[in-house]
Amino acid sequence: MRLLRSVFVSAFALTTLSVSVAQTVSETKPAPWKANPELVAKKQQSRNNQFNYVEANVPDYQLPDPLVASNGAKVADAQTWYQQRRPELMELFRTQVYGRRPSTPYKTRAKVVQTRDNVFGLGASGAQYTLTIETENGSHSFDFVLFVPQSKQPVPVIVQMNNRKFISLDEADKQPDGFWSVKRILEAGFATAAFHTSDVDPDRKDGYEQGIRALLDDPDSDEDSRWKALSAWGWGASRVLDHLETMPAIDAKRSAIVGHSRGGKSALWTAAEDTRFAIAYSNNSGCGGAALSRRAYGETVKRITSSFPHWFCNRFANFSDRESELPVDQHQLIALVAPRSVYVTSSDQDLWADPKGEYTSLINAAPVFKLLGLQAIEPSEMPALDAPRHQGATGYHVRSGAHNLTEQDWVSFLKFAKSRFKQER
Repeated sequence: MRLLRSVFVSAFALTTLSVSVAQTVSETKPAPWKANPELVAKKQQSRNNQFNYVEANVPDYQLPDPLVASNGAKVADAQTWYQQRRPELMELFRTQVYGRRPSTPYKTRAKVVQTRDNVFGLGASGAQYTLTIETENGSHSFDFVLFVPQSKQPVPVIVQMNNRKFISLDEADKQPDGFWSVKRILEAGFATAAFHTSDVDPDRKDGYEQGIRALLDDPDSDEDSRWKALSAWGWGASRVLDHLETMPAIDAKRSAIVGHSRGGKSALWTAAEDTRFAIAYSNNSGCGGAALSRRAYGETVKRITSSFPHWFCNRFANFSDRESELPVDQHQLIALVAPRSVYVTSSDQDLWADPKGEYTSLINAAPVFKLLGLQAIEPSEMPALDAPRHQGATGYHVRSGAHNLTEQDWVSFLKFAKSRFKQER
């Protein structure tokens, strides 16, 4: 009897201990991210504030289904997606949001401006190129910088659309910058190229004549669906990739397109237009990027099209204060990248870009990835702050801090990219 009582007491103690441990784990599990109430209150009370930062004030909305065709038929297989639904969505985004790329004939030539050996003491090589686009009407040139790690095999490449400034070969080599984390990228076994978006097409309302659009535009095309700067920057990225495809040291089939903020908007559309890019990385892209337009949280269609009329095609402005009438929303843009990979990031203090709207957009693209045989992030509950969530072909994190692209972001994205490209380095 004493032995049985001892066994019972021991079992009870273990059970109690297990419950205690489970409660401790539950209590210490990081909570899903939510906007800081103090920050929300500060923004709502700011002078002349016209924008919503309160989740309870987000309007009721119904998202258009990426897997329901324009005729109402359900898209039930990959063939129907590729042959019918994807082309439908591409056409809608071209005519209603980003504009149509022109088909003007052109030629390109690349000239090496400068080279560098043993970059960062890693044995990597660096070069600065001038890429010239030529048509019957003239030419336009822009520079890009390329770094390639020392490797016996062709390496994957990350192309960054830098919306802040042009970082020359000298500057990139001497002054490491978290915005374009060259050293970290090379150490991970990736090549990387970057150009300044305004060198392709100026990021100004009055910049048309100085950019690639003036050279390539067809004056007889539909004016309201002509491409503008966001699409033009992506066109420039595609021309960089054209050159990278000619280089034996680069495995261009394993390429990623990266952009921050307005560059992040362009990165998603670039990957939709150019299926050679295997990963799209959209950092803090917000309205017109990864965030759902229908939420009208932070920046809105009205605000972005009035402040930056040179980014989107003319028709997008027609949906100012009428987001519910948009024939598409941004989860469908993310879906257009499938079956390739997408990584979306947000910043804790960047409520203007609507972190919840960016995450909600990503998970509502999941059905398309699943239809094509891929895993993707699905839980509606957001991950905790600084806790990256990677699932199959999609990844996401919300980082502490402000609107920026940082070393912390690169660490998470490179981990994701290595897993997608099966990099062992």
